[in-house]
Amino acid sequence: MRKMSMKGLLFAIPLSVCNAQTNGFVVSLTMPEEMLLIEGTPIIVSITNGSDRAIPIVKSERAFRFQIQLDVGVRAPHTVSPIEATDDRRKTWQSFNKVEDFLNPGESFSWTLPRSIDLTLFAYAVQATNITAKVLVGDNEWARSATQPFSISQEDYDGKGLLVTSPIIEFYDAKTKENAKTTIRKVKLGNRSFLFTDNGYRICEIGNDDTPEALLDSENGIISISFKNNKRQVRYNQNTRKIESDKN
Repeated sequence: MRKMSMKGLLFAIPLSVCNAQTNGFVVSLTMPEEMLLIEGTPIIVSITNGSDRAIPIVKSERAFRFQIQLDVGVRAPHTVSPIEATDDRRKTWQSFNKVEDFLNPGESFSWTLPRSIDLTLFAYAVQATNITAKVLVGDNEWARSATQPFSISQEDYDGKGLLVTSPIIEFYDAKTKENAKTTIRKVKLGNRSFLFTDNGYRICEIGNDDTPEALLDSENGIISISFKNNKRQVRYNQNTRKIESDKN
């Protein structure tokens, strides 16, 4: 995990960003409000220290075991054991005895959970309706984000980790002039549609009545997508799974 800018992620995908202040600490949670069961869109938790004291901070992915808790609101009673992202048994101030990194007053930090199948499976099993991020900042003291809507869709899931039934956007490789070995699909979530890779990575939102055209640069792993209705052009990097540009 590393300190990062969310700019590249935010202009690429319409994500919900909810934040709230607790004792001077501002915590934000950035993620889609509705996700696929196999979705790989990153979940970002950020904290800004607006207090008058420094706090220990776990800057690695271990933060999701020891410092960050994701509270999933549910429609049905819990029928499975909590996963690490929702379980606070290990999240005690004593866990920070050997932490060497500190977040000073006025500083900010962001963690990224690149892909959390455990979370989406758990949220689906308990019929999640909302989610809140909490960051441990003191002895039994938690700073929390605002609660935001959160649900899981099984759209297109084949049980093997692939999208299978939504419309395929076929395209060819600019170098070989042959059909690309990979495909992208148009998936509808609620009343909105998005382009996804076959293995569940969200590329961008698309109008329900729009038609995309794509071209692959296999040498650089870039998929260029154009949209007929609004002349928009998107460049998606398969290797980094990020949008490189999004222009109208």
